Amino acid sequence: MSGEIMANHKGSSRHEPPATRRSFPRRSRGLSPIFATLIILAVVTVLFIPVFIWATGVTSQNQESWGLSGKIATERIVVEEVNLKNGTTSCTIYVRNIGKTVVTIESVIISRADGTDPYRTYPGTAPFTATPSSEVQGNLITITISNLGFTPTTTTYNIKVVTTLGANDQYQAVT
Repeated sequence: MSGEIMANHKGSSRHEPPATRRSFPRRSRGLSPIFATLIILAVVTVLFIPVFIWATGVTSQNQESWGLSGKIATERIVVEEVNLKNGTTSCTIYVRNIGKTVVTIESVIISRADGTDPYRTYPGTAPFTATPSSEVQGNLITITISNLGFTPTTTTYNIKVVTTLGANDQYQAVT
């Protein structure tokens, strides 16, 4: 009886016919840990290559836009004074660069504060000169518009100065 128990313990059955038994070779060991680790590393490397190529392509395309965003974030100007007088057709605007980026003035927009007169954009309406044209932090830029294209009346005007990267400041002048 003990022999019968041992035979059943090993997985054989006396009730099966001998022709239908399958015999699988048994290995006493699996893969070695070193070989298994090498296979995992190879699979991870193969899967990482497309991700790396995609990420470097995305990064190189956006690198320029990130640099531009950094410049825009550090570009700051303040309109300190505007000489716009009733009856004169010229205007002088004093702008200080308070940011950490060199600025260049792109346009000046002058409009009535009450909105009754359409705004005028310079250099679109008339040219202006900015002296110096580009300045570092702390320096003053003088903008001169010699011909406004209109004669200011006694009212309040909004003067907006815009840089090439989009930084701007607004000033209200009463003539």
